[in-house]
Amino acid sequence: MIAFTMLALVSCNDDEFLEQSSPDQLTSESFWRNAEDARSGLTAAYAELESRSNFWDGWQEGRPVVEYFRSDYAMPGPDATNYGHWMSIFNFTYTNGHTFVDVLWTTNYKGLNFANQVISKVGAMTSEQISDAEKKQIIGEATFLRAYYHFKLLTLFEQIILRTDIISQETLDKELAGRPESWTAIINDFKTAAEMLPPTNNAENLGRASKGAALAYLGKAYLYKAGDSSSSESSDFENAADTFKQIVDDGVGNYSLEPNFLSLFNGENENNSESIFELQFKSGDATSWNATALHFFVGDWSVGGWGGIEASMAAVNEMKKEGMIATNGLYDNRLYGSLYFKDSFYNDTNTNQMQGYTWDVLMNDTYGDTHDNHVYFRKWLPNYVWNNGYVGVNVVLMRYADVLLMYAEALNENGNTLKAIDLINQVRNTHGLMPNLTVSSQSDVKAQIIHERTMELTLESTRFFDLRRWGMLDQAMQAAGRIGFSAPEHSYLPVPLSEIQANSKID
Repeated sequence: MIAFTMLALVSCNDDEFLEQSSPDQLTSESFWRNAEDARSGLTAAYAELESRSNFWDGWQEGRPVVEYFRSDYAMPGPDATNYGHWMSIFNFTYTNGHTFVDVLWTTNYKGLNFANQVISKVGAMTSEQISDAEKKQIIGEATFLRAYYHFKLLTLFEQIILRTDIISQETLDKELAGRPESWTAIINDFKTAAEMLPPTNNAENLGRASKGAALAYLGKAYLYKAGDSSSSESSDFENAADTFKQIVDDGVGNYSLEPNFLSLFNGENENNSESIFELQFKSGDATSWNATALHFFVGDWSVGGWGGIEASMAAVNEMKKEGMIATNGLYDNRLYGSLYFKDSFYNDTNTNQMQGYTWDVLMNDTYGDTHDNHVYFRKWLPNYVWNNGYVGVNVVLMRYADVLLMYAEALNENGNTLKAIDLINQVRNTHGLMPNLTVSSQSDVKAQIIHERTMELTLESTRFFDLRRWGMLDQAMQAAGRIGFSAPEHSYLPVPLSEIQANSKID
């Protein structure tokens, strides 16, 4: 983390002031001396991704509770009812003073502040301080991060403050921007980043933004904008398709689907050919500590987790609805990579057990019964949760499978349904071992895409936002029995009370 110190104002008398700075400390003006400083500044900008800098109220609990609990397929786990601030998110009774609402807002703006400093200060460096090639790379990554933080904020909050410059005393208080203006800033930054960055990264630069990542998020931004009634334009789906085409058809990044679906989430196959943008974690050692305990939040008591979250039986029913037609005689295999529940698959004493035990044994030992109607998430769990402590399991934020499905959606909306079907089949065949689709109409393919995104992306922070852009939130929440939900009131989080109180231009 970069340390900045403010200039001290020392009063000499009533008429004059002496401005002094400590000679042995760096200021925001003197810090940016060379390429090493530029890299350090960029590291600080990355450190705020997904609110990681606030381990508990941001990354560990805040983000999962806000993004997972608001899915219609999520239920509070047995431990969740002990935390009123968790349950208020689930029940949609939170206010603008909620801890998680505040933390998600502030950490993303910290990231924006760091990104803007890098863009400005590294941009002012001379060729003697940093090579032109590295300067371009670092500014490109910082521009991607600025777009990412704005995009993250705009998916969570209805209105945000656009921060595209270093904050000054004059701009500290700033009004909220309209959503069309915000989308324009996000799209322009992703475009700029894509032009500046290499197609992909080598082993030394894992986790850093690339051209492939910038294009993937640019396409996603167009797709989300298309579903935003305040900002959508007739060209959005076409722009999304044109962007995804560069990745899928033109081969930017050279991505491909990973056949082992479960390995995408258990830490056994990190930074694989399907990964486009991935949060890097590692277990602590003598030199650093960058671990995560997300598996404890997701894992049920029965496997040694904290019991923070469950899935609903509706999720199982949706994932089973095509029947046992996979090529290995099972349901769509993504079901078993996403959820665990009472099923012959998990009660086979020879294979497919969780941590070496069948479902019935785990449930009987933990709850005293077979817990027939309970369902738990399997994603983000290492092979063993028990006694595993803080682990280094990476979290993928953007996968090639998601790009293929978003590309299919954009193509289908533009009338290119046949090509959309081909893309969907690629994902179904590889990850689900499922046969090709038999549907052919545009409306049926759209319905299939909704199903495929459930199969593919459950517990990957997409469900709530997908439902919102499809105009299906009220319908889905009513079906899930979430009676406290109202789309006009709860589609977005409110601007935090702390921002309203501190910013004179927001009321």
